[in-house]
Amino acid sequence: MTNTTSALNGLFKPLEGPQISQLKTKQDDAVLSLTVASDLRWFDGHFPQQKVLPGVVQIDWAGKLAKALFVGGESFTQLTNIKFKTMVLPDTAMQLTLTHKAAKGIVAFHFFNDTDSFSQGSFKFIAS
Repeated sequence: MTNTTSALNGLFKPLEGPQISQLKTKQDDAVLSLTVASDLRWFDGHFPQQKVLPGVVQIDWAGKLAKALFVGGESFTQLTNIKFKTMVLPDTAMQLTLTHKAAKGIVAFHFFNDTDSFSQGSFKFIAS
């Protein structure tokens, strides 16, 4: 599986992904430090008065990173317990935790920083 910040940053097209600056892993957990740059294309046209990162983008990021770090070729089947709690604004620094529960085929995610919890949920994967 992918295990370097440069490889993880490479999962995303320019101006479409977070800037991942740090990755800490232990057996079934990963914590990524990342920044949501203000020039991402996802901010264009999404709430013109206040740019906000769409929730579907947060899900996409978490899913791509979960596959790269934990599940590889397995197929996504279900998204559960999704909660969007706080808006992600341009230039936000945050962390993403990914917790892999291999026996259940689940990867839980949580985007947060010292002051806010942004979103969380779980992906269900099955062997392809």
